[in-house]
Amino acid sequence: MIGIPLPGPRLRNSRRSWIPVFLTVVAGSAGPLTGQEILGTVFTATDSAVVPEAMVRLHRITSISGQVVDSTRADAAGRFRFTIEEAENPEVLYAAAVTRGGVSYFGPIIHAGMDPPGDYAIYVYEVESVDEPVTGNPVRLRHVVVSPAASGLLQVGEVVDVEGTPGRALRTTDRSIPVWSMALPRGFQAFEPIEGGIPPESISEAAGRVEARTPLPPQGVRIAFGYFIEGPDLDFPVEYATERFEIILVAAEESDLRGLTPAEVSELPPGADVRRFVASDLPPGSTVGLTIASESVAWTPVLISALIGVALLGAAAVSARRARQPTT
Repeated sequence: MIGIPLPGPRLRNSRRSWIPVFLTVVAGSAGPLTGQEILGTVFTATDSAVVPEAMVRLHRITSISGQVVDSTRADAAGRFRFTIEEAENPEVLYAAAVTRGGVSYFGPIIHAGMDPPGDYAIYVYEVESVDEPVTGNPVRLRHVVVSPAASGLLQVGEVVDVEGTPGRALRTTDRSIPVWSMALPRGFQAFEPIEGGIPPESISEAAGRVEARTPLPPQGVRIAFGYFIEGPDLDFPVEYATERFEIILVAAEESDLRGLTPAEVSELPPGADVRRFVASDLPPGSTVGLTIASESVAWTPVLISALIGVALLGAAAVSARRARQPTT
């Protein structure tokens, strides 16, 4: 669990938790154990040849973390088997993965208690090196949660789902060079990586940009982070073509929408004081933003964590659909 201090001399002794246990907010009640089986095969993406004796790991994914709960080695024909003994729960996801050249390749993501596909397959790629960050890849989803904090500050949590390069897994030749980076809003403070996408230790900030130092697989990556910024105006530079941009505003009112439209709020805790705004198919170089009309409402850390958790699970579902077949 990650906590960061609120910036500023009057707030230096305050700490808040970005991600408390999300499942206590949204998870359903437990049911009987299922004993569902994953029967799969590991293939190369270039020619669909089987990959013998690959080490396969089973990941259990929630809104706050992902952990390996089982592992096995594929046989000579690339086949493997896992058994999941967990209650049916739509807020818990599972996926089998193989790591090759520092990149983890996932098979289809399934919900606990649901039948996996009969032809569960994992496709792996050879890793290629690049000398500079990737700049041409679009962002399929940028999900932002905003809430007033104190002394005119706004707390912001972001989940960015970056597209991979079709048919290629990329990493930089020098670890000091990020494989991907993005400009942050002006005036941000106290940047902090968040669990839920790539490992937090692979995320940093430099010269006003978030940087990711991790291999970029064809199915893309998710990057989660948070920071504080002075209100009431909040504008986000759109550096890359962005398929969907979402802002959820917690415990505050908005005015002067810039490039955003109101959208229906769904899949949130009952009684949540939230507003949701969206923009689609944004070109590089555009900007979206809004003005926070009220900034003195009590901060709600559990609700913010729940909203970030919804974003992470939603991004995982999008990635699952894209990872079912190899990209050529």
